Amino acid sequence: MLIRLVFASTLLCALAGAGCRADDINAPIPDGGSTDGPAPGRDGSGGDGPIVTTGCGTCPSGYTCGSANGIKVCRAPSGIPLFTHVFVILMENTSQATLKSATNTPYLAGLYANAAWGSDYHGVTHPSLPNYVALTSGGTQGIGCDCQPMGTACTGALDCNALIHSCGCNKTTDHLGNQIESAGKTWRAYAEDAGTSCNLTDSGGYAVRHVPFLYFDDVQTNTTRCMSHIVDYAATLPGDLAGTTPSFVFIAPNLTNDMHDPFPAGAGNLANGDTWLGAEVPKLQASSAYKQGGLIVIVWDEDDASGGLTGTDDPIPIFVLSPLARSGGFPAPSHADHYALLATIEDGLGLGRIGMAAGATPLTEYFPAQ
Repeated sequence: MLIRLVFASTLLCALAGAGCRADDINAPIPDGGSTDGPAPGRDGSGGDGPIVTTGCGTCPSGYTCGSANGIKVCRAPSGIPLFTHVFVILMENTSQATLKSATNTPYLAGLYANAAWGSDYHGVTHPSLPNYVALTSGGTQGIGCDCQPMGTACTGALDCNALIHSCGCNKTTDHLGNQIESAGKTWRAYAEDAGTSCNLTDSGGYAVRHVPFLYFDDVQTNTTRCMSHIVDYAATLPGDLAGTTPSFVFIAPNLTNDMHDPFPAGAGNLANGDTWLGAEVPKLQASSAYKQGGLIVIVWDEDDASGGLTGTDDPIPIFVLSPLARSGGFPAPSHADHYALLATIEDGLGLGRIGMAAGATPLTEYFPAQ
């Protein structure tokens, strides 16, 4: 098999003319063919499939042509590979210790054993909403509660706290969506059980606070933009995966599937999220958007306070899946947070850095050295 692949590569180069080398033709490599990472075709998640890449091509300014797991790819000065697509799934309220000790999460246990994951990854604050906003804008934007995207503006701790948070906290600020569009790329946020596009009202399992782009004025107040970018998960994502997948995909599961509900949380929350991820993530992995140098990040917003109610900042789970990532249950040891993840997304899509991401160290160690 290997002899046939080498011959095919050589023949393609001969047809292409001068300047081509046989190893620049990125045909899928058989298991065991890589020398610096897992065998191409495997991303550590247990789902095998052919990797289809087109080589470095012309790298963005400042990026260099390198490799990851034997696959040629442009890499940022930080070492982050240049991805074709980035998928982010944001889960809820779970500490690393809680998930690792669970006995009813077989899919996630498999990721701990086979994927790259972070052993010291953290949220940036409490409660949920400011973490979502930080991940997509580089700062909490002064938000201190799970407030609403519309309504009378929050004034402080008296109307924006753990018990009272019906005030409005929409913000005029730069964000990841703007960056992506400015770079000529595309994005969408897919919210499970949203029902309609640009839904600004909580309903059933749909929580508007888990869709951070709805809190940015230039999205929320632009009806056309909001309707085309904030969409229902089940109604829209399958078609986009089969057709034209956005460069950046943000996924907000419903309150049961993201492990938030029921309250108080227990083993059932973990099982619900594990079952959902086990059914949905393989669909992303089966897409050409993923196979052609894509990235999937499964991350939680904040810890569950299992380490103590006062000032707790327990590590939270994060899993990184990509044909370009480390695998084999690699535990990335360095301290990181949502700003580090934002920096990774920005470097991975060839964007600039905004807010706190500008000074953050991205998740470079989750990927093999080039």
